Amino acid sequence: MLPFLIPRVQAADGIDWKEGALAHLAPYIGTYEYDTVLDDATVQTALRDLLGEKLPVFRRNLSVSGPIDFSSGNLVLSGLAPHQGGAEEAMILIKIYDGTVRAGLLHQSKMTLYARDPQYAYIPKILRDFLAPRIPRASLPPQVEWIRE
Repeated sequence: MLPFLIPRVQAADGIDWKEGALAHLAPYIGTYEYDTVLDDATVQTALRDLLGEKLPVFRRNLSVSGPIDFSSGNLVLSGLAPHQGGAEEAMILIKIYDGTVRAGLLHQSKMTLYARDPQYAYIPKILRDFLAPRIPRASLPPQVEWIRE
C-alpha cells in the first residue's frame, strides 16, 4: 500500500486541549481571574444547574486561592474560605472542550461531589484526589509506624 493513502491519526500529545466551547477562557490559566471565569455566561449557567443553592458557598470557599490551573483539559479553580483551610474548601473543574463542570466541596465537615458522570472512575484524578480523605496533621496517621530508637 502506498504510504500517502494511509490516513494519518493524530497522537494524543498533538491535541490542543485548550480548544473548544470555552477556548476563550484558556488565557486565564495561571492567573487569579476567578471572577472572570466564574462569571462567564456559559460557566455561570452550568454552575447554577449543577450546584444550585450551594454556588455562594463555593464562591466563598474559593476566596483564598492560587492561580487557575489546567489539568486533563480542565480549568481547575481551587481554594478555601479565609482562615478556614482544612475546614471549608472547594474545587471546580471546567472542561474547556465542552463546558462540562464538576466540583468538590468541603463544607461543615462534609465532603460532597457534584458531577453528572455515570461512574466515579470518569472523574478527573485531580478532583478525586481533592475528595480523598484528609490525613490528620495533628496526629499520627493510623497506617504509619513511628520508631523512636
